[in-house]
Amino acid sequence: MKLPATLVNFGAFCKRNHQQLVAGLITFSLSLGVLGLRENGAFKEVELWVYDSLMRSQLNEPPDRRVVIVEISEADIQDFSKLYFERWPISDRLFARLINQISVAKPAAIGIDKYLDLPVLEGRSELVNAIKNAGNVVNAKFIATVEGRSGVDPAKDLEQISSYGYVNLPTDKGALVRRASIVGDSGSLAFEIANLYLKNLHGKQLVFDPAAIQFTAGKQIIPRITANYGAYRKEDDSGYQMMIRYRGKARFFEHIRATDVLEKRVAPEKLRDRVVLIGVTAESLKDSFPTPVSVDGEVMYGVEIHANIVSQLISSTLDDRKFIQVWSNEIENIWILFWAIAGGAMAAFIAHAGKNIGLLVLSSGGLVWASYFAFGQALWIPLFPALLGLISSNVLVMAYQLAIQQSERKVLMGLFSRHVSKELADIIWSNREKFLLEGRITGQEVYVTVLFTDMRNFSTAAEAQAPGETLNWLNNYLGTIANEVLAYGGMVDKYIGDAVMAVFGVPIPHSNEIERTRDAQSAVAAALAIAHKLAEMNEVWVAQGLPPVSTGIGINSGLVIAGSLGSSERLEYSVLGDAVNVASRLESFNKEVDGGPHHILISEETYQRLDNNFQTEFVGKFALKGKTQETGIYRVLDVQKKLNQLSSTSSFENK
Repeated sequence: MKLPATLVNFGAFCKRNHQQLVAGLITFSLSLGVLGLRENGAFKEVELWVYDSLMRSQLNEPPDRRVVIVEISEADIQDFSKLYFERWPISDRLFARLINQISVAKPAAIGIDKYLDLPVLEGRSELVNAIKNAGNVVNAKFIATVEGRSGVDPAKDLEQISSYGYVNLPTDKGALVRRASIVGDSGSLAFEIANLYLKNLHGKQLVFDPAAIQFTAGKQIIPRITANYGAYRKEDDSGYQMMIRYRGKARFFEHIRATDVLEKRVAPEKLRDRVVLIGVTAESLKDSFPTPVSVDGEVMYGVEIHANIVSQLISSTLDDRKFIQVWSNEIENIWILFWAIAGGAMAAFIAHAGKNIGLLVLSSGGLVWASYFAFGQALWIPLFPALLGLISSNVLVMAYQLAIQQSERKVLMGLFSRHVSKELADIIWSNREKFLLEGRITGQEVYVTVLFTDMRNFSTAAEAQAPGETLNWLNNYLGTIANEVLAYGGMVDKYIGDAVMAVFGVPIPHSNEIERTRDAQSAVAAALAIAHKLAEMNEVWVAQGLPPVSTGIGINSGLVIAGSLGSSERLEYSVLGDAVNVASRLESFNKEVDGGPHHILISEETYQRLDNNFQTEFVGKFALKGKTQETGIYRVLDVQKKLNQLSSTSSFENK
């Protein structure tokens, strides 16, 4: 049954591009894996750690002079005991005095980060009057969010004369505060303080749009945290939560000691028209939390966190300071996919491992810089999953490519296992795509020079040695021939007993005449080098009591078919054709005619390419065995003049 042309074409396409398709499948699978892991919250803690690092790197804003903290520190608690004979918690009377001193300076709003739900010692009426007279106080309450834990409700005597805001702070793992809930059933302490400040000093408000269920600060919509927001997954998103954009580390806002206010050591101008937050910074009272800007175990006190939230709401309304926001989940997924695909594509289309790694480093650096720059614009984009996708897809595809290359190299080098020089092996590998198909080198017509050698008196020499000695001696003899062939850029095609067949001009075809001439001259030079080397070795063998060895050499140039021979289980690279047969016959013809002092016979075709660089002598025209046409034959006597470098190194450099 004949398959449709479309399927045939599709199959051919897949066959041609199977490596790219597999690389694409690896990249696609890894991308889905990264997205799936992120969706299940696997990267949450790492991404939040990256978020904290980015937050710390962006602490370059000046302090917000609109917000000041009147702190009750450990030193203040000790001073209360010394100056006013009061221990913590201080009496309502002393707290009323503190509020009176602050309100005299006419601040825009006073926020109290301390529960005043129950009377403390004496002076409750004085406290009520102080808050009433100030007229701009926001008190703290606590909303019970965990079953079994009670809340702190507004005091009945203060509820009618002051505003209230809850001080609950959403925390992440490790009680770390990154988020703020600004509105729930009521407003948070920071929300109420910011609104009061904006109203009293600028006639503005944080606006709620019930249709869109969103708050607006000036020109900006306050981004609301959802269950899946940035790195968060299945997070408790009750209330209206936002990310806190911290201005600085602990004690970044101006701190004024409560004792200095009580003792009138603070000029009224330092508090006028400002938000004054009263809160505890005493370590013993443990109202502190780790934050993204904390390092080495540092903490930030609750009143300082509320100061950052107040500052954020005010500065966003008046100065258009950006809220930290994120892309939609769809865009974040596209972003992660883009980098994963980019990593896989780099490895798939850049074959050079060094260049690929260099580009991977540059891409990774670019991604980190893009995330840093975006965060500077208050945009939190997914860095870790994108970086993971980029690097992982690149490494996996590169590992796949290397595995394929190793497999191909094994196949390719297996085809040339009869010895090739290192330089030739490198050229073969770098040009592998030109002639390697399905683990087999396809046949092609090439012009080569073929060299045959054969030992004349092997039997005589072998009789004088033990079998083991014979093998070592023969290997020494054959190794000498192979080394000289390789040194002159040839390829040892095969060993046939004590005979050697070598080819110059493969496996990379030489199409121009200069290269073909160089191959012919290299073959003759290699033959002379073999003859001279064997003459030296004969002296050693004779000294050892062995008979001298005589070797015949035949050389011919011409067209052959070069390619893989054999079955899929056992392949070898070789050349076939009449030019090979002529070279073999020339070697044998040494027995019938005088091959000269070196026993080297060459054909007319090879002789025409020597350019008088060698001393030769015409022997005559003869019909070689199996041939009807006569062949012009020359014997090589010696080098006539010094040749240009014909060694493998220089010849490959010229290519």
